[in-house]
Amino acid sequence: MKVLIAEDEPLLRRLLIDKFSRNDCTVISAENGLAAIESFDNLQPDVVITDLNMPYAGGQELILHIRESKFADTPILVLSGTSNEHTINDVFRLGANDFVEKPFRMNELLLRAQRLIHLN
Repeated sequence: MKVLIAEDEPLLRRLLIDKFSRNDCTVISAENGLAAIESFDNLQPDVVITDLNMPYAGGQELILHIRESKFADTPILVLSGTSNEHTINDVFRLGANDFVEKPFRMNELLLRAQRLIHLN
């Protein structure tokens, strides 16, 4: 499983990289939305895990880019500290497949990502 993790918070990004790497995943990480878009285009991951609020381009822009690309069916899991129903509804309307509110359980996140790939 090739996973793109787009997260601007360094400690959380490191924890996510470690968790997925220890579970036989190839991990691509990006610290901002523009780097995530570039990584997505160059490496075509099996699943994308993205924060919403990142520098240069946010998770919503990343979702739009993916859904408009030739790999439009790539599963997208959104991580966010927001519990705002409007924001959550917006990311699903844009094309996200799943939403996990921070803080979250790492094992559950791993299982959700694996499930998205198997459903795709």
